[in-house]
Amino acid sequence: MKRYAIVPVLCILAFCVALRAADKTKTNPLVGTWNCTAHDPQNGDIGFTLTFEQSSEGLTGSVSAPQGDADFTSVSFKENHLKIDIDTGDTDYSLTATYADGKLSGEWFRDNEKQGSWDGKK
Repeated sequence: MKRYAIVPVLCILAFCVALRAADKTKTNPLVGTWNCTAHDPQNGDIGFTLTFEQSSEGLTGSVSAPQGDADFTSVSFKENHLKIDIDTGDTDYSLTATYADGKLSGEWFRDNEKQGSWDGKK
C-alpha cells in the first residue's frame, strides 16, 4: 500500500521539474533583430537596427545606425517597458519604449534631452 502512495508524489515532482525547465527556455520577446525608425522633427526619419541577445544576466545588445554602431551600456525590460542606454563616448543616448502586439514604440533622448519618438518591429 505504501508503494502506491509515492506514485502521486513522484508525478507532482516530475511536473514541477518540467515546469521549471520550460521556464528557463522561455525566450524574451525582444531577442532578435528589430528594424526601427527614429522620428526627428529637425532631420526627418532615421532608420536604425536594434539587436537583442539573451544572456545569463539578462538582455544585452547593440544598435546600428547611419552614425555608427554601439553596444548597449545598459538595457532593462520589465512589464513590457523597455529602457536602453547607449554611451558613444561623445554622446549619451537613451531609448524608452512600450512593447505591445509585437511592436516597440516610445521616445529617444540625446544627453538627457528628448529628441523625438521612435518605433520598431522585427
